[in-house]
Amino acid sequence: MKWYEQTYVNHRDWVLQNLQYLGMSSEETVIVLMIDFMNEHQQEITMETLAKKTGFTSDDIDRIISVLCAKKYLNIKASSSHIRFSLDSLFETDTARDERVLDSSLFDVFETEIGRPLTSREMQKIGDWTKSTDKQLIIYALREASAYQSVSLPYIDTILKKWKESGVTAASLEKEKK
Repeated sequence: MKWYEQTYVNHRDWVLQNLQYLGMSSEETVIVLMIDFMNEHQQEITMETLAKKTGFTSDDIDRIISVLCAKKYLNIKASSSHIRFSLDSLFETDTARDERVLDSSLFDVFETEIGRPLTSREMQKIGDWTKSTDKQLIIYALREASAYQSVSLPYIDTILKKWKESGVTAASLEKEKK
C-alpha cells in the first residue's frame, strides 16, 4: 500500500502543506480539494457537479481540469459504468521537482495537445503571445487548431491574428459558446 493510501493520511492537509511546491493556482487548488473530498465521500464527480459546488463556470472547470491533467496531477479514467477522477499522481510527485519559478501550465497544455515536448523556439513563441494576448484566448486558439487537426504554432498564430483583427476576445467566444 502506498503512503497516501493509508487511512491516517489526510490528502487535503498534505495538499495545503505542500501548496508552495505544487505550483497550482488557487482555482486548481479548489478543484483538487473538491475532487479529493468527493472521492473520499464516494460522490459522483462530473463537470457539472464541480461547477455547482465551486461556483466556477463550466468553461473554467474545463480549463482547470485540462491544466491539472497537463500537469499530470489528475487522471480521468472512464469505464462502462462511471468516470473516475484520480489524484494519485499528485501524491506521487516529487514536490521539490515541481517547484516552479514561471507558470508553465500553458506550456503543459500545448505539450499535451501536441503530444511532444515543446522546443525552446516554440516556448518563446508562446511566451510572446502571452505578452499581448489573454491566456484563455490562446487556449481557445489551440483548441480551434486541434478541432481542424492542424495543431501547429504558425496555424495558431494565424488564428490569433485573425481574432485580434476581428476584435474577438475570450469573453466573446465564451458568450458565443453559450
